[in-house]
Amino acid sequence: MTMRGRPKNTKRNSNPILEKQYKVLKSYINGIATFQTTKTKWLRTLEILYMSGMRVSEVLEVRVRDVKNAIEKGELSVFVKKQQIVRHIPISEKSAKILSTLIEGETDMDAYFIHKRNCVRSKLNFNGFTKEFNDLIQTVLDENYSSHSFRKGIITEMGVSGINPKIIQHFIAHKNVSTTLNYIKPTADDIRNALLR
Repeated sequence: MTMRGRPKNTKRNSNPILEKQYKVLKSYINGIATFQTTKTKWLRTLEILYMSGMRVSEVLEVRVRDVKNAIEKGELSVFVKKQQIVRHIPISEKSAKILSTLIEGETDMDAYFIHKRNCVRSKLNFNGFTKEFNDLIQTVLDENYSSHSFRKGIITEMGVSGINPKIIQHFIAHKNVSTTLNYIKPTADDIRNALLR
């Protein structure tokens, strides 16, 4: 039986990845000297986590055809095994353009979005992939960030923007609104700006 939870030695209480951290990560990935397939895998992971707040386990199930449909329809539909529901994630025009460049030239619509199938394996190992991506994030930012920080970041941004927590809960697919509220981590500036009249 394969366990699909948070990998060992990862922090649950990580800082949120907001726009500033996202840009630093993107710049780093674009500048690293590595295989193009590795760079594409990291950029695809970065973009989809940042724009959606998905769990890594959900991202690894996304196919190229799902992304192509999302670009056309303006919405990515993802099955959330944890709650046994389909999550509908709106895709902005900006995100659609980024995703379009990331699937440019793809012909295998059944291929996974994050990785290529080959004769050895058809899926990435969830724990190995998460650890590898977390190592990248922590090299660039610091140990207080992880792949889960993207989820925390989108929830924080929505909460600070004044979006009703029940809407955020539904969007992010949490069972309880209390879980959603625990993710919202406003900065000192957010609090100050909310209080100034």
